[in-house]
Amino acid sequence: MPEFYIILVEPRYQGNIGAVARVMKNFGFHRLILVNPPELSGEAMAMAMHAHDILRNAEILERFDDLIERFDFLVATSAEIASDKNPMRTPVFPEELENSTKIKGKIGLVFGREDYGLFNDEISKCDILVSIPTSEEYRTMNLSHAVAVILYELSRREMMGKIARMKKFERADGNSKRILLEKFDRFVDLIHDNEFTRKLTKKTFRQLIGRAFISGREASNLIGLFRRANERLES
Repeated sequence: MPEFYIILVEPRYQGNIGAVARVMKNFGFHRLILVNPPELSGEAMAMAMHAHDILRNAEILERFDDLIERFDFLVATSAEIASDKNPMRTPVFPEELENSTKIKGKIGLVFGREDYGLFNDEISKCDILVSIPTSEEYRTMNLSHAVAVILYELSRREMMGKIARMKKFERADGNSKRILLEKFDRFVDLIHDNEFTRKLTKKTFRQLIGRAFISGREASNLIGLFRRANERLES
């Protein structure tokens, strides 16, 4: 697995640095490098909330070029997408980033200055450029918001996998769905006398179950509901 580092190049505002640290911890990233930052004090710590450790352990570098030899892969970020005549700023998009960074070693995610972003010569020293599609009315995102989007895309598959393994999110198996449909069919037979209405209602419910994500727990709850309803109607 690669080691990801979040790199802020000449950030101007302590609050943004602290907010980036907080976002990093939200998504499980812990390595922060600051290139020629302002002095960090109470404002940065206040914005970091429970990510003070990330700020305390942040590495400080003086120059952008100090990054070059330290990383196996550098990802530049920019809000500016070039015209067709300028290949320097031809980006990939955040959803493509995971496949682009499937390498071993150290990967640096490089975010530029709040006012100017990254310069062309800095982008040219990186391996790829990533850009977040935003409205033409106001393309530039807040620094911590941009970091959040990128880190979400890098971490979402792993995070969603963890959530999916929770019991309440396990998809209902075929047997559970079969029993659910049987209980529902019996329920329909008990409350409807008209054969056409029975067929239509059963078909509608089957289509609904077929389209929907239904967890094992949800299927179990519905099976219990229809079983109890059927018992009362039959008594």
